[in-house]
Amino acid sequence: MRNFDHFPTIEAFQKLPRQVIVKGGKTSVSENGASELSGIVINNLTQPIRNVRVNLILFDENQMPLRNITAAPHPNRLAQGTIGSFTVKAESSEKEIDNYYLYATWEYEDK
Repeated sequence: MRNFDHFPTIEAFQKLPRQVIVKGGKTSVSENGASELSGIVINNLTQPIRNVRVNLILFDENQMPLRNITAAPHPNRLAQGTIGSFTVKAESSEKEIDNYYLYATWEYEDK
């Protein structure tokens, strides 16, 4: 397990783009043979969002899309500047996830 000294420093959220940022991190294979990708979601928009979903598109060796898998981060509602974590599980994939694209979908929080 990594401690916080190993993470890159972020000077300020103002230097990040004004968007929802999805970053994949650790990939592993569970005991039952499912591949898992963990990561974070950062809400750097100017308002809260809800119903956040992280979408993972897996590609084959020819860069053709194989599957689109969706997962909900925790928490599912993110205030501006909040970081959530997610884990996407690819069932029946017995190798680590290495060729993929991540993106987020969400709804604006109506207040």
